[in-house]
Amino acid sequence: MILSVTPNPMLDKTLWLSQLQFGKTHRAHRLEEITGGKGINVSRALRNLGENTLATGFIGGYTGAVIRRLLDAEKIPHDFVIPHDFVEIAATTRIGFTLMETDSTRHTAVFEPGHQLQAQEVAKLVECVSERLPQCRALALCGSMPCEGFDHLYVDLIRAARQANVPVFLDSYHAPLRHGLAAGPNFLKPNRDEVLNTFGFDVRRPADLQQALAQLVQAGAQYIFITDGERPVHVFANDRQYVATPPAIDYVNALGSGDTMVAAFLYGWLRNMPEEELIRFALAAGAVNAAHDMPGYANLAEIKALAPRVHLQRA
Repeated sequence: MILSVTPNPMLDKTLWLSQLQFGKTHRAHRLEEITGGKGINVSRALRNLGENTLATGFIGGYTGAVIRRLLDAEKIPHDFVIPHDFVEIAATTRIGFTLMETDSTRHTAVFEPGHQLQAQEVAKLVECVSERLPQCRALALCGSMPCEGFDHLYVDLIRAARQANVPVFLDSYHAPLRHGLAAGPNFLKPNRDEVLNTFGFDVRRPADLQQALAQLVQAGAQYIFITDGERPVHVFANDRQYVATPPAIDYVNALGSGDTMVAAFLYGWLRNMPEEELIRFALAAGAVNAAHDMPGYANLAEIKALAPRVHLQRA
């Protein structure tokens, strides 16, 4: 089983309209409501790939109840339902709004602030994850903290996983990433903005890229992916450095592409895919997701068909 942790999930409402005009009243012609959050997307993609997974994190309030209902009801290929075991909290889970413009590929997202946490709620999540670790083949720690004061959460979870010999994929930024690095995660996937805002390095500048990699490599990670939208991905793998260029696709919605990449990487890594094949497989999965509406979309046949078109070059 692969366990995903989403400390800051949300109820994600996507509205479609022809064109967004500021200062105007709009009537959407389509609405979709799904469970959002990086770890949830990872579990959704893993289930699409047929992998056993469990999603956990914090949810609360009326939106938390909706998230539970949606997770219970969500049907994905092979009629799987995403299993989950979230910690109930006193606060209400946030809502996110994404406005998709059908006249273009532009979209605008607005997310509510994260909820407040209490110390006993954080301790409960650490306890729940620790109890699950003996059944886990990997742990994915995904996204931001909902509030300040609990940046140590990922540190505690990584240390618990290392004691249980469970590999950890950390996909976060700011203080949770800085603190989490000290605990020694196995895999990392920050994007360009996250590296810039966390460490002050712009990876589009070669000198900055090497300084950023040096800081991340110090954590002892076996694989590091630094993504930059549709631009090439910088990959550090077992002391080797690559530049991987995703294939061109018919773009629909990139939301969740990085999370799908994380899921595909873990899927392939647990199956002992060779290094270059694994990198291509992960990047192809992110591209396949961007060609569909649903975040966390992953289809094994589509990924395998697209993977040879990922251009991989040693740096």
